[in-house]
Amino acid sequence: MTGSGELLEALPRHETAHAALLADILDVLHGSSPAANEQSSWPQAGELSPGELKVLRYLPTNLSRPEIAGELSVSTNTVNTHVRSIYAKLQVGDRAAAVQRARELRLLTAGRTR
Repeated sequence: MTGSGELLEALPRHETAHAALLADILDVLHGSSPAANEQSSWPQAGELSPGELKVLRYLPTNLSRPEIAGELSVSTNTVNTHVRSIYAKLQVGDRAAAVQRARELRLLTAGRTR
């Protein structure tokens, strides 16, 4: 993986559907790993509903809320409700902050199957 760190750093994270995986690879390359001692007031994955977790996985993409609704075969109102709930539970005010907080909490890692 010699030299791959610079290449991966150069990739625009907002233009890839694999932004969470890219962030995880960069964490490993930089010598950090998921902190087991992150016991804060932030929610655990179990506090987000299955529907919220599905919507959360689409937030790092460039898809709009109606496009996310189409991908999940739900109404735009359902996506809007889930997004509001995600923001509240992650204690954030916008999509970018939600994605960053979700990455910090490892809710967007490649290994998640829920």
